[in-house]
Amino acid sequence: MTSEPQTRAGYLMGTACAGLFTFGVMTSFLGAVLPELSCRLGFTLARSGTLFSFLYLPQVPMVFLAGPLIDRFGKKPILVAGLLFSAVALVGMAYAPSYTVLGALLVLLGLGGSSAMSASNTLIPELYPSNPSSALNLANIFFGVGAIFFPWLVAFATERWGLVATLWFIAALVLLVTGVALAQRFPRAAFTGGFDWAEAVRVAVDPAVILLGVVLFFYSSLEISTAGWIRTFLEKELDVLPQSSKLILTLFWIMMMVGRLTASQVVKKVRASVVVLAASVGGLAGLLIMALASNLWVATAGIVLCGLSYAPVFPNTAGTASTYFARLFGTVFGMLMTLALLSGAVIPPAIGYVAERSSVRTGIGLLGGAATLLLVMQGIFVRYERRRFLAPSPSSVSP
Repeated sequence: MTSEPQTRAGYLMGTACAGLFTFGVMTSFLGAVLPELSCRLGFTLARSGTLFSFLYLPQVPMVFLAGPLIDRFGKKPILVAGLLFSAVALVGMAYAPSYTVLGALLVLLGLGGSSAMSASNTLIPELYPSNPSSALNLANIFFGVGAIFFPWLVAFATERWGLVATLWFIAALVLLVTGVALAQRFPRAAFTGGFDWAEAVRVAVDPAVILLGVVLFFYSSLEISTAGWIRTFLEKELDVLPQSSKLILTLFWIMMMVGRLTASQVVKKVRASVVVLAASVGGLAGLLIMALASNLWVATAGIVLCGLSYAPVFPNTAGTASTYFARLFGTVFGMLMTLALLSGAVIPPAIGYVAERSSVRTGIGLLGGAATLLLVMQGIFVRYERRRFLAPSPSSVSP
């Protein structure tokens, strides 16, 4: 008995992009509805900040666990389950009777969102194995659209229709993607007969995986820290008005999307790891320009360069990993993303510590050190890649 054919790659790519878009929405909407939640449940400003921890911290263990689950059971069940958990959490938040219940629902949302993100990102390289980096760059633009622009719509909808209707609207959007995914036929799981733990352990200690993980650790710290401190830097060091600093932060994210769109074409001509190496140089230059800027225009030029340079690092690194570790890419992706997420707990607080005792400008300068380490680690990987994966085998060399 033959199995039904897989859904066409273009349609599955659309579902993966929709999954990344909804993940962007789910990770960014909280700030837009926080005033209404605080007013309804009466919690303090300090407890408002803790809600973000409820949303983000569960993503670290979940993204690690989702990898082996994807390799064992396939992308579809993990994507669908993640989206369903997210929809339930969003509807529950509309009627949450207490801060405790709200926190628990945000934990569920974090678990569901990270599962959907992992399934979407690991599906794409299987659809386009000849150039996964190009496809991942394109797909992750949709994450940016959801994370950057949708909160504005959420804030507008909350003001116009109220919190309950807005949360139902987001949940309906998530359920729509769920329904589309359920109707499609995804690629089969890599390990339908049982997960190979021995192979997973070998991959975990593979030098290439370790190098790629360290690259994503430093990259993620740069993206999170730059985005998190741009407004404070501009307002404290250059006396920029809050409204202007908001626009420049939005410009940073727009440049990230432009950079990914551009990189999706560049990697068709240049090896993905080399693009990351060049981007690392650009990111370091952008941070130095920003840290040394004496006026808004120079600082903005550095910020634009940072956005363009950061853009291709994650998609290209994930694409490179999927090329060399296709059979266990779900597990490898989970390892890489765990390191990437953990960096957010290390570097941004360090910048805050330096900024408090010296200046925000000095804190931004500290990021230059992280960018230098990113450049060094990527340079090591490019050399290692050339020796291990790209060197001609003895049998292919003519006598």
